[in-house]
Formats: sequence, structure tokens, C-alpha cells
Amino acid sequence: MNRRRRLSIAFSLLLTSVAAVAQNHSLDIGAGYTYTRTNILPGCACFSLQGGHVELQAGLTRHVSLLANFDAGTRSGITPDNYQLTQLTYTFGGRYTLFAPQRWSPFGEALFGGAHALGTLSPGNNSIGGTSNAVALRTGGGVSLRLTSHLRVVPVEADYLLTNFRNGANNRQNDLQLSAGLLFRLTK
Repeated sequence: MNRRRRLSIAFSLLLTSVAAVAQNHSLDIGAGYTYTRTNILPGCACFSLQGGHVELQAGLTRHVSLLANFDAGTRSGITPDNYQLTQLTYTFGGRYTLFAPQRWSPFGEALFGGAHALGTLSPGNNSIGGTSNAVALRTGGGVSLRLTSHLRVVPVEADYLLTNFRNGANNRQNDLQLSAGLLFRLTK
């Protein structure tokens, strides 16, 4: 079974599970801006990717939620030869929200999934213009502010994003991801 087919099946199962949970619990959808500070090689030949994210959150209890997060960031002109990179991540896991019914609610999360890089600076790329895939682990937290019963703003979220793209050295990228966005409550 090819990779695209497996992802399609996994995403379908996720949506089915979220729909089942949403019948008795809250369901939120969110979107926002994402900034990623990344590196290809060890040390810090660091550069920034800018883009956005979407997330789906299904509340199991007042404090615990299942979370699916998809983000994309891109940058061109990274090198003097105008190399570019686009990185997509798809991670799934849990979120714990402290003081859930309050106006200000800090949260922490741990997510696991994959990453896909494409472009002329794609890690592990043997020729210009390739793609590569890696495992991704995201952990961090932030705070949300309830504006109405159906709308919350996340003014800041900070996550550590670990990927294992091949780089000819240690095959590990330790990235900082900062994001902000809105969450819309669809049910309950």
C-alpha cells in the first residue's frame, strides 16, 4: 500500500473517531500563523520558515482533548543560490488544558506524526528539487483566551519540534515553533 493511501486511511479514521467523540463532547477547529526556526545541519545554520496551521481538537473531558495539527512553512532565498524549502508536518496526540472553563486557559500538549520537506534545500536530497520524509515529535504549550462561548484566541503557543531528516551528520533537527491563531467551538 503506498504512502498516500495509508495517509488517506489514517485521516479518514481520525475524522470518524473525532466525529464519534464530538457527539458527546466539544469539537473545535482552529487556524493561524506559524513561525518555525529550523536548521538543516547540526550547529546553527538556522533560518526561519513562515506559514500557517490548522488543527482539530476533540474534548474528552473538561481538561483532556485529542488533537490533530497540520502546519506548513516555507522560505526561499535561503542560500546565495536562492535555494528554497517548504516543510509540512502532521502530528496527532493529546492536549491538557488547565483551568478549562476560565477566561484564560494555559495548556500543554504532546504530539507525534510525520514531516515532509520539498524544494531545492530538502534534507537528504541528492539532486535539486527533491522531497524527503521524516518522523516528527512536537511538545510544548500556550494559552487560550475565551472571547465568546464559541470563539477563543490563542495569542501565543511555543513548541519544540523534533524531526529526523537525513542531513549527513546526526539526522536530527531541533526546531522552535511559535504560533498564534483562533479556535472555533463547533459543538457543545
